[in-house]
Formats: sequence, C-alpha cells, structure tokens
Amino acid sequence: MRESVFGERYRQICGEVAEEFDRNRALHGARIQCRAGCSDCCHQIFQITEIEAEWIQEGVRRMEPERRETLVTRARAYLLERARLSPGGERWGRLPPEGTRLACPALEDGACQIYEYRPLICRRFGMPIFNPDRPDRLMACEKNFRAGEAIEDGALVQIQTGIHNRWKQVQRDYNDAGGFRDEEPISVGRALVEGAESR
Repeated sequence: MRESVFGERYRQICGEVAEEFDRNRALHGARIQCRAGCSDCCHQIFQITEIEAEWIQEGVRRMEPERRETLVTRARAYLLERARLSPGGERWGRLPPEGTRLACPALEDGACQIYEYRPLICRRFGMPIFNPDRPDRLMACEKNFRAGEAIEDGALVQIQTGIHNRWKQVQRDYNDAGGFRDEEPISVGRALVEGAESR
C-alpha cells in the first residue's frame, strides 16, 4: 500500500472493528443474522476515504485478470448509475436522496468479491453502531434489531468511541503528513476502476 504507515494503521482499525463485531455477535447471538447471501447493506450508497480506497485498489491489483475485468465492468456501470442518481453532482458528505439504493459493484451472487479489502462501514454494518459525533443516535440493521428494540450493552459506547477516535486520528495524521485529498468523493466503484487503471 502506497501510504504504508497509514495503511498499516488502517488495517489495525479494521482488526479492532472485527473484534467488536465478534463481541457483538457473541453478546446478541442469533439476533445478528449477517451471513453470506444477506446483502441488504450492500445496496447502501456511501463515500470512503483515500486510505480505504488505496486498500481496495491493492486488492484489485492482486486479482486474477478475468475476475478483475468482471468487477471493473460492473464498477463502471455503477458509476454511471450513481451519477444519474445525483443530477446536481455528488460532493463530499452529500449523497443521492435518502432512501436511494444501488447494488455495490463488488456484490456478486450475494457475496462481496473484495471482502478482505472492504471499507470500514461494510465491516461495521450489522452490529449496533455508535458514532460519538452523533451521540443521541444508535444505528442498527433493521434485519437484526427492530426499531425501538432495546439494545443492552454496557461496553458499546466506550469501545466504539475509542475505535472512532483512533480512526479519526489516523485521518488527521494522514492530512498533516500531506496525504492526497481528492476534491471528488470516492466510492467503492471508483476505487475499483482506478485500482485497475493504476496496475
């Protein structure tokens, strides 16, 4: 990974998120139904950071050519459709209208084709998610937790606040070190296409 020190720290954060997901799965048991074939979260539209995009691009570079081409063909179609859904143009922090859904180009037959390289939101989705920047709200997958259902977990806020703050610090350090910041928002689809083009 080009930003090796930041890539390494990013992968450490990914490991922390995996541990937190496992902790939640153990705590909530069968309520967390995430498994191969369940791809509701793979139809959300979101943006990723340059650090996450570079890790996805590393995965693209490691792929067999035929698999890479299939993925990139889907990603190009995805980008065209995403642009159509944002007629005013997409900006950082501004996404297509709420409720808009579009299958991720990495999704094939209900499974992620870049699972090892997927961004943080994909690693977190499914378990209850606490964002200290929005402390009045606890996000949770509707398939796992019904609206208004109590989520009992005395450790969640502390653990996820720590992970959140460490990830924010990685991004601040990346900025302070003069890391490249793109003026255009980055999506998984864009990372896939640019990863293939930069081989």
